[in-house]
Amino acid sequence: QGLNVALWGSCILGTLYSLPPFRLKRFPALAAFCIVAVRGSLINAGFFAHAKAAAFGKPFVSVLHTFLTERSCWLTNLFFGVFGIVIALMKDVPDVKGDKVARVRTFSVRLGQRQVFWAMRWLLSSLYVAFSVGFINQTFRTGEVIKMVCRGSLGLLALVAATFVNKAGAVVDPSNSEEVYSYYMQLWKLFYISYLALPFAR
Repeated sequence: QGLNVALWGSCILGTLYSLPPFRLKRFPALAAFCIVAVRGSLINAGFFAHAKAAAFGKPFVSVLHTFLTERSCWLTNLFFGVFGIVIALMKDVPDVKGDKVARVRTFSVRLGQRQVFWAMRWLLSSLYVAFSVGFINQTFRTGEVIKMVCRGSLGLLALVAATFVNKAGAVVDPSNSEEVYSYYMQLWKLFYISYLALPFAR
């Protein structure tokens, strides 16, 4: 059930996002919603519910119930949901000229490349700092050595990620499409590295 929700939900929203007559990517708020819903909620909660059902031999685990009741699940959704917002808005920064020609009123077109770029850089840095503080704080709340090592390590790595996001973005010219795109692709690498860290987030 969890995999079906993740796959069908992603398929439906992806179709609405990309294909006419819908093409929700033309509308900034709806485009961001699609990306955040898929990357932040559907995939994480769906796979979490599937893994829980498989691990404990349960035939049915509700994705919604898992999302609302499992602390580790909604924290994961929160992290990747906010990261999804950053990706959704940052991807439009280097495409302002084309979006203006196509009359696509993205936030970068409406508010300006610089404002959106710096806001997303600040948001992602703050996200990593917040989770870093959380992990380091939880390190001292358990007596299990393995959990202490995992939490402490993740806290430090999150701090390193926040520093990278901030410093790498500081030298980027938001009006230079190539520089912004290169930085944007670095954020995708951080996104998937964060997924690799999930098994150690105990």
